[in-house]
Amino acid sequence: MRVRVMLFAGFALLLALGTIYFARTWLSHERAEIADRSKAEPAGSFVLVAAKPLAAGSYLRADDLRWQAWPAEALDGAYLVKGKATPQSLAGSVVRQNIAAGEPITVGRVVKPGGRGFLAALLSPGMRAVSVQVTATSDVAGMIFPGDKVDLILSHQIRDDAHPNAPARMASETVLRDLRVLAVDQRTADPTNAPVLAKTVTFEVTPKEAEIIEVASNLGNLSLSLRSLARGTAGTDADNDDPSSVTHTWDSEVSPLIVHGAPPPPPHPAAIVTVLRGDMGQKGGGAGHGGNNGGGPGSANGTAGMQGALSAMATP
Repeated sequence: MRVRVMLFAGFALLLALGTIYFARTWLSHERAEIADRSKAEPAGSFVLVAAKPLAAGSYLRADDLRWQAWPAEALDGAYLVKGKATPQSLAGSVVRQNIAAGEPITVGRVVKPGGRGFLAALLSPGMRAVSVQVTATSDVAGMIFPGDKVDLILSHQIRDDAHPNAPARMASETVLRDLRVLAVDQRTADPTNAPVLAKTVTFEVTPKEAEIIEVASNLGNLSLSLRSLARGTAGTDADNDDPSSVTHTWDSEVSPLIVHGAPPPPPHPAAIVTVLRGDMGQKGGGAGHGGNNGGGPGSANGTAGMQGALSAMATP
């Protein structure tokens, strides 16, 4: 009886030890698999998404994007996963299509500066891109950057067809307002914020505004006027929000010495007076010597003749 109890106890002990060994082995294996999965999944567990709604044609900033946990089985090959991209690497890119908040960023929905189609992605639907040659003066000394808003001013000469011989008048007029600057030379972004004296400036315009710029560039000199980022209030800039509103200034408004119109009448010619000395009187007097008192009538007639001649000559 005692031997049987000892055998049963030994068997139970062996069974317990085997169970413990099996359990420890299984737990170690599971822990290893979990560790392997945790090492393989971090890059695919977070994707780059929009932190707020992003409109097509808008510039991307680093704070416009954030990391979002994403199921590994739902990952798409076009998603930008953690470890392969950063928000800073997409700063300055342009959104091709509207992206909702929380929606993953894909390669095809953004275009980086210098990439193919970058300028076309900047344009709003239905808009066009037109470039204008500028100088250091017309470009506000290089202080205009992509994203600024400007007015376009035309300075040119205007001739009066009614007076073809009259000198041409000078005038300047604001032909277009509130134009968005897309690029300065070939730069669509300015990471350094350093002033650059550009040769061309590209604007976003409507098809009609593109035609206006083409005609204006052939009429005279074009210059840019930088607009404030703050919108005007009532009483400060009434036409601030009206791109079609234009103004003009004549040369006579700038300088009061410039006078246009009919030329002033010429001055009255000076009277010419010829003084005749005694010849006519002597001739008249000689004729009067025939009588006893001929000198008197002759002198009178001579004096009257000389006075008449002087009056005729003095008349202008």
